[in-house]
Amino acid sequence: MAESKYQLLIRLADERQQAAAERMSLAQNSLNQSRMRLEQLENFRDEYRQRLVAGGSQGMSVVQYQDFRRFLARLDEAMEQQQQDVERCTQRFVLERQAWQMEYKKLKAYEKLLQREREREALREAKLLQKQTDEFATRRFWDQTHGDDA
Repeated sequence: MAESKYQLLIRLADERQQAAAERMSLAQNSLNQSRMRLEQLENFRDEYRQRLVAGGSQGMSVVQYQDFRRFLARLDEAMEQQQQDVERCTQRFVLERQAWQMEYKKLKAYEKLLQREREREALREAKLLQKQTDEFATRRFWDQTHGDDA
């Protein structure tokens, strides 16, 4: 049997679905990395604040205190920028996941159409076989009841 029009559509849809899955995976990896960088910044800021508290209890100069505060402010800015990157990566991942889901649904729809086409073809073949069997049985009955004088 020649390739069904649905088989071509399925092959193309599968390629698009796999490409979408790859893009979704890349977006997920970017999101994970962005989240890890944010977590690292948070941990570093917490450690630095602990140093500030420890240094404050032991006594430090005003200049040292101001340097600590400026550095913490820079860390807060970096964390804010990283949080924005996490949000951007999250949005990208959501869009890529939606694109993959759409391609997956198309693929499954084409597979269902192919399945229905095959079922219709099987039914058509079964009916043809039944018709041939009925004709053979009728001819045989005719030949048996009327003999070979026809």
